[in-house]
Amino acid sequence: MKNVIITALVALGLTSCGKNFIENEDQKYLDLNREEIRAFNEANSLGLEENVATGIFFKKLVEVESPVYPEGDVTLHIAFKLSTLDGKELINVTAEDSSFFAASSSSSVFQGFVIALSSLGEGEKGIFYLPSPLVYGANPPDNFPLDPWEVTVLEMENIKFYGEEDFIDLFISMNNLASPEVTDKGVRIVRNDDRPADGDLVVGDVVKVKYKGYFLNKTTFDEGEFEVSLGSGSVIPGFDDGLLNMRVGEKATLIIPWSLGYGEAGSGSIPGKTTLAFDVEVVSKSN
Repeated sequence: MKNVIITALVALGLTSCGKNFIENEDQKYLDLNREEIRAFNEANSLGLEENVATGIFFKKLVEVESPVYPEGDVTLHIAFKLSTLDGKELINVTAEDSSFFAASSSSSVFQGFVIALSSLGEGEKGIFYLPSPLVYGANPPDNFPLDPWEVTVLEMENIKFYGEEDFIDLFISMNNLASPEVTDKGVRIVRNDDRPADGDLVVGDVVKVKYKGYFLNKTTFDEGEFEVSLGSGSVIPGFDDGLLNMRVGEKATLIIPWSLGYGEAGSGSIPGKTTLAFDVEVVSKSN
């Protein structure tokens, strides 16, 4: 779930255009879009409120008494639709589409999306009229029927949010995986076949491993075969810990918390604070 998660958001065209506010032109269109939304609100008696600090006009469609807002490293289950002011649909992700968004990925999507999401408590739904500098500005995606500097409308529902452990439990349930074993360090091991009777592994063993690594939205980021000396520090801590709890000839799925993966910094295509899963087979031991 790029994610919680972010890979799916990239595919949907939700990534920002990679620039911060550029004074002058952005400010010009922020002001123009505000006036356009204000006039649209009045003409259609929508009853929108204006956030003066951002220029976003909004209304909660479903409110919760004493709402709880997401904080920290959580993954949110959301539904959303992005459209133009005249009703052309750009994106529509329903609750059944199981779209999940990792809070740690917020810097990679457009600002209006993050602002809208942060204003909704769990179980709430809202509609947001977004000035173009908070969305795509002068550079809308080529496949969108959207003009440069055009206002967009975002309907969003914050269905539920999860801490890392709860999200891992949800992943296991949604994919009908067997109950995992949990190592002392916190790696979850879902054993896929009957365990071999022997062939335990220890620090210093050199093993050949087949693997496929993927995010919890099932998007693969790497796969292949390699040899690793266990305990040498040549792989992420969670991968090493998982292998040390397997046997030669065994297959399993390892679910690795971000603290035992690539940490806060991430690596390459893997964002920081990202939970990972690996389908692993210990092919052989050479020592």
